[in-house]
Amino acid sequence: MRALGVLLSLCIITIPITGAVPIVEVFVDENTPSVEVIPESVFSGVLNEEMELVIWYTDSNHSLHISAANERAEDLNAKNGDIFIQGIYWNKSSENIPNHLESIHLEMDVKQNNDGSVTLEAKNTLENELEQTVVLQWLLLKKIVPVSEHPIGPTESNVVCYHAWDSNINRTKGAENQWIHQIEKETMTSWNIGDEDLIAVASLISLDSKEIHGAGSSEIIFQPVEENGKNIAISMILVFSGIIGSILVIQSETKRQQDMPIIRPLIMNKSKKGDEFTEYFIEITTKNAAIREITIEGNGFWRCSNHEIPQEISPKTSKKIKIRKTEKGGEITPCTIRLEVDGHERWILDVVFPESNLDKKKDAEES
Repeated sequence: MRALGVLLSLCIITIPITGAVPIVEVFVDENTPSVEVIPESVFSGVLNEEMELVIWYTDSNHSLHISAANERAEDLNAKNGDIFIQGIYWNKSSENIPNHLESIHLEMDVKQNNDGSVTLEAKNTLENELEQTVVLQWLLLKKIVPVSEHPIGPTESNVVCYHAWDSNINRTKGAENQWIHQIEKETMTSWNIGDEDLIAVASLISLDSKEIHGAGSSEIIFQPVEENGKNIAISMILVFSGIIGSILVIQSETKRQQDMPIIRPLIMNKSKKGDEFTEYFIEITTKNAAIREITIEGNGFWRCSNHEIPQEISPKTSKKIKIRKTEKGGEITPCTIRLEVDGHERWILDVVFPESNLDKKKDAEES
């Protein structure tokens, strides 16, 4: 029981991911979320722990961005939406996932110290010699994090939130390497990392080819400190409930991302008998779930005829709903759309048309 008490006195529980798995890097921003670019086969591989997903958030003005995201993107000449496996570009539209990827397995361990700092440890015995430009990279990933302030807005998973290098490596065949990296509590705070679930990743990367030669990871599940021996049983229940809850949250979020439709404004310039005019639409593209009970509110600037709104849109279907500006004009406001998504709560979204296009059209009408 004393040993158990020492274990539960730590604020962190680690779940090492065993076996060598390839690293899948995806470059995204708020306008290009990972759910829109990652194929189902990759999602399945991540859930089955056959791959380790690493999301680089490249929008420099967003709170999820770190400078290392741009550095890695520049190293790989990556654009938003690009996917790399072991540092090699993968064309998801024309290539199957490589099934003969070699990766050196790094054994990972994570500990939290009494002062709140975190110690990352990785070790490996090299079966073959490494090239001299290979170094070790440390990453911390946020398991699930919102990308907007909307209460039911989208989320991202496995987003890189911390980055560091270690060049102290014995690269000769048979060498036993052990790396230790400590992150102080103040450092984690400065990187916008709180008491939240994380994934620690260590990887061997070539500074020449930028390819990944090996990796290891360990999940970090933070729990409150429990020092009272009488509450050990309760603490264990909470810990395992947290683990199960995290799995359920990931599964639920994955299903939500696969079901939620893509809704976007659409502006089409047309001409008829020499007269040019502009039409405005709300385009709805459904995914795995049907939607129904659609209502659109113009908020004083837009209007939409009820016969333009379908009663239901089937899964994997695209539909354009035409809307019009009111005669009143006035301040440009978003269009509010409400709808039911099968298996989910009612969804409310403000659709904003680019003001520059509307301003030009408005000036033309006034002149």
